[in-house]
Amino acid sequence: MSSSSPPLLGADTMLFIYHFEANPAFGSVVGRILSAVENGRCRLIVSSLVLMEVLVAPKRHGERRLCQRYRDFFQSFPNLQMLPMGAEVAEIASDLRAAHNLRTPDALHMATGHHAGADAFLTEDRRLRSTPEIAVWRFDEALDRLSGSAGG
Repeated sequence: MSSSSPPLLGADTMLFIYHFEANPAFGSVVGRILSAVENGRCRLIVSSLVLMEVLVAPKRHGERRLCQRYRDFFQSFPNLQMLPMGAEVAEIASDLRAAHNLRTPDALHMATGHHAGADAFLTEDRRLRSTPEIAVWRFDEALDRLSGSAGG
């Protein structure tokens, strides 16, 4: 991680689902991660696939206001950037999928982080492991590392 700028972390959709739904197992740790992002201790990069995935359930239930709240969150949250899934990300995702047998959404999420130069990818998905292309951190590990980088 560069000492000149806060670490850049990729993330999958579940980080946001856990936050939005106040998940009993992960809601607290995700809240602390998002607080670190909001306060500039780290930056977060996500694929536009995240927005698609978080909008499915509210759209299914006709919850237009909730959809708009989610859109507003992604458009205005400090130090959070959403990248489109262009040809370069598709190429990286296909490489990750071929080399590591990842599911397509996971490959796209991780490829977005890798393409953006993320220091690591945050997930609680136990099927996802660190690859030569990008390190995978569990949420607690990310908080530990962020706490360690704040002091030195």
